[in-house]
Amino acid sequence: MTPAVVGKRLQELGIDWIAITDHNSAGNVRVFSKVLKDFGIIVVPGIEIHTVEDVHLLGLFENVEIAEAYSNWLYASIPETRVDPERFGYQLYVNEDDEFTTMEEKWLGQPTSLKLDAAISSIQGFGGIHVYSHVERKMGVIYQLGFVPLSRNTDRVFVEISQKETLEKIQRDPHLSIIHSSDAHSPQQLKKVMRIKAEKREFGELKKCLLDQKRVELLWD
Repeated sequence: MTPAVVGKRLQELGIDWIAITDHNSAGNVRVFSKVLKDFGIIVVPGIEIHTVEDVHLLGLFENVEIAEAYSNWLYASIPETRVDPERFGYQLYVNEDDEFTTMEEKWLGQPTSLKLDAAISSIQGFGGIHVYSHVERKMGVIYQLGFVPLSRNTDRVFVEISQKETLEKIQRDPHLSIIHSSDAHSPQQLKKVMRIKAEKREFGELKKCLLDQKRVELLWD
């Protein structure tokens, strides 16, 4: 997906606030944030961390600079395994003109050396929000571990679900704040997934809304 293509699709859908969380990298977040802003779309910069336990964990950050700093820090924890693009696809970086500029040689699809607790602590250390990704699917915390671990530093845990059936199973847990996402890997997969009653499109306001589930409406097909 390139920035302008994504921007046009989001405009068609009437979406004005999204999170970008590529696997083990925030290398394209700056370009996407700048281009999508021209389309009237605000980006929450983030990253999806792949832990030793094969759990996917989202880190959402206040701005691009912090997301990039975290991504640079995380890079050292990714094993030195070269990607096979014919098998796993080309890991490409883009510019503001939708042109591919460079290819990442290290395989970003593999687990980092971080354990789950360490990954959560690292996100918090950069002032971010951690969210358990697609908890009910493969690489989700429920699928992998069988439960959602509670955080030591907060009485609320953010979880992202992709299936409405999961909502019926976990929504009674007062410790969980539930998020829905498209987990889109192509423009065709982009869709409206939440309606957030925020006073302004800012990181701090996002966190307040996610903590207050009355300000979040999950949308389903």
